[in-house]
Amino acid sequence: MKTISITSVPGYEQWRIAARECLAQSIPPENIVWQSSQSIQDDLFGHTDQKSKVVTAAAKHSIPKSVLDLFKYALCHRDASRFALCYRVLWRVIFENKHLVQLKTDDDVLRLNALVKAVKRDAYKISAFLRFREVILDGQEHFVAWYEPEHFSLEVKLDFFQTRFKNMRWSILTPYRAAHWDTQTLILEDNPDPSVFPDEDRIEKYWLTYYANIFNPARIKKNAMLSSMPKKYWKNMPETSLIEDMIRGSGARVRKMINDGNKR
Repeated sequence: MKTISITSVPGYEQWRIAARECLAQSIPPENIVWQSSQSIQDDLFGHTDQKSKVVTAAAKHSIPKSVLDLFKYALCHRDASRFALCYRVLWRVIFENKHLVQLKTDDDVLRLNALVKAVKRDAYKISAFLRFREVILDGQEHFVAWYEPEHFSLEVKLDFFQTRFKNMRWSILTPYRAAHWDTQTLILEDNPDPSVFPDEDRIEKYWLTYYANIFNPARIKKNAMLSSMPKKYWKNMPETSLIEDMIRGSGARVRKMINDGNKR
């Protein structure tokens, strides 16, 4: 029985190296125990013999890019079994059916797609619910955000933020990793200090005023709102501090709108 420890987060690169080594040695999934930890280590194997095995394995087995893309998303999930699942699917694609991932009723494929879907949904919520606050850093404007994703999905959205805010200096902090962008270079930092996220900034009051003014009490659907924006995300979104009061006052505001309309 071979035991493999994945010490990085999310762990895709370490998993890829270890998986190809295991393929080179023809080790079946049932003979591998995959372990994960929250500690960070730059190089799990750290010697040239491992690297030569990776090259040999890569030359021997051609893996479709579509399959590798699924693994990249799935391995961002927090499920501890993700490494074993991805290797099992990889093994089966190579030795059983190269079109395996197209079998939507296969148990392994169903589970893999469930992990992928959860990570993609989590990554979308980063772009939807993340809020920047302004600070002055080295005499320049810098925008900082604190976000708590369900999975290790920050890296999935970094291209989006680099493109959307390419001329803005920003930092996105999560419990496991931070990304810092200076308009030229992206730097990743493990286990960042959340205290650097400011409690407020100078433009937040204008954003709250705008949000309050566009709120339409006549179209409020609380269940639908909670479905798309669960309460667990509210603590890091400034506008959500207004929601409860606006909901409580929505009935009176609707009646006033109706009365004002009847007077015209």
